[in-house]
Amino acid sequence: MIKAVLFDFDGVVVQSEALHMKTFLELLAPYGVKVPEKRWYREFAGTGSRHIFEVLCEEFRIPEDVGALVERRKKLYEGYVRGGALKEMPGVREFLSELQKRKISCAIVSGSHRTNVKLALSLLNLEPYFQLIVSGDDMEKRKPDPEPFLHAARMLNVPPSECLVIEDSLPGCEAAKRAGMRFVAMKSPASEALNGYDAMINDFTEFPLEML
Repeated sequence: MIKAVLFDFDGVVVQSEALHMKTFLELLAPYGVKVPEKRWYREFAGTGSRHIFEVLCEEFRIPEDVGALVERRKKLYEGYVRGGALKEMPGVREFLSELQKRKISCAIVSGSHRTNVKLALSLLNLEPYFQLIVSGDDMEKRKPDPEPFLHAARMLNVPPSECLVIEDSLPGCEAAKRAGMRFVAMKSPASEALNGYDAMINDFTEFPLEML
């Protein structure tokens, strides 16, 4: 029986992964940085800003402070979000309402900055549905390490075997498997590389409620 659903945020609750990619590449365009969409989803989605900048700065020999780039990118992304560029995943509000009716706990477990997650939830009026947010600012260990999901389970006082994860990234799906949790994969450009999932969906209008 499922007692908690742990949501990745970007590309799951909100349709934001393309916006994240856009802001990174916009910021790094002066250095000639180009990242194909498939590489982005397979290698960078869900891994956190600092990691992404560290890899790209080394690869393209960019002489910039990574911490400063992280802050600049964060502000650029927030500007787009405040301008209305972010949309919720189809069916997510109805799905969250269904979980609320069933008294199933909901948490966000994301590699994104807490401020970005909270801003998006506030603008989309989705905050009331979540009892917990575990962000990239909270954990030293990141996906594919299972600790972010295990930490959320401990905070919700729910055994890992009774948690269901919803993920769209390779690191996130690997973390869910290593945490001993069932997981549903959200389709993305990296979908063909995913495995071990209990179901795969395009959005929440397709979610198999019998899994609950």
